[in-house]
Amino acid sequence: MTIDLTTLFVAGLVYLFLLFFVAYATEQGLVPPQWIRHPVTYILSLGVYTTSWSYYGSVGFAQQNGLLFLAIYIGVTMAFLLTPLLLKPILNVTREFQLASLADLFAFRYRSQAAGVLVTLFMLIGTLPYIALQIRAVTESLSVLSQEVPPSSIAFGFVTTLTLFAILFGARHISPREKHQGLVAAIAFESVMKLAAFIAVGIFVTFGMFGGLGDLVKQAATLPNAEHFFTISKEPGAYANWGFQIFVSMMAILFLPRQFQVAVVENVNEEHLNKAMWLFPLYLIAINFFVLPVAVGGLLHFPENRIDPDTYVLLLPMHQGQPVLTLLVF
Repeated sequence: MTIDLTTLFVAGLVYLFLLFFVAYATEQGLVPPQWIRHPVTYILSLGVYTTSWSYYGSVGFAQQNGLLFLAIYIGVTMAFLLTPLLLKPILNVTREFQLASLADLFAFRYRSQAAGVLVTLFMLIGTLPYIALQIRAVTESLSVLSQEVPPSSIAFGFVTTLTLFAILFGARHISPREKHQGLVAAIAFESVMKLAAFIAVGIFVTFGMFGGLGDLVKQAATLPNAEHFFTISKEPGAYANWGFQIFVSMMAILFLPRQFQVAVVENVNEEHLNKAMWLFPLYLIAINFFVLPVAVGGLLHFPENRIDPDTYVLLLPMHQGQPVLTLLVF
């Protein structure tokens, strides 16, 4: 089964229109302010942490490394549980001294303009691979679903859309300290869509293709090296690897530019951070609940292992003749 380019184009256009509409309606005051300033909106905007890697790559990572994929989210959870010690002090300093970015924060902390410049350069270098990852995710998704358009054209169209969205709802603001409510609302909406689509695929794979979690566990036990799906590796360096992954993800929630933007700069109420301390980890649990079932289901469905496991979340519903679910994931 493949999906024709026209259907993909229309589906993508409708989704982009929804994102633009949510952002535009918010900035024009068409959305009630209490909705935008609600803690749930803030918590959902933190879902910007779950990029295309979380959506596609975590399945492939779980297929190859088993439970280790959880370390990437354990670190984030720990950072939020330590909000009074980690996130709140940063929020308070940023507000008190009207800092608008990580570069501002470091320049203020070390009383050095050079520190701010250095952090800016590091952020630029570090952000480019993330943008490249998003472009790759879009181009490969379309390549998997349809062979009618060259990847270069897809990439150009995506980058153009990304630039337009950044100009309309980000860079055009006069003051860097001004809140980007339209952007936050669009990110929150996208977080809901990501969660809904991933859970829908997880339920379909677990209960539609297989006989539930018990059946998947039973069949997974027959796979080669099945133990890494259920236990932590005892190989030398395994615990150090866990520790490193947890530490890096813990730092990511503090120092990724996009995460600092939504968690600190866009925060409108300090109390929202208190709620995010336990609600955002619940979001991460929900969006990752079916990662292992999808990874195992893909491995069982494609036993020859010639399929990129990163694409399981797209290919499993498509191979089962579920175009609506496939489009939802896309």
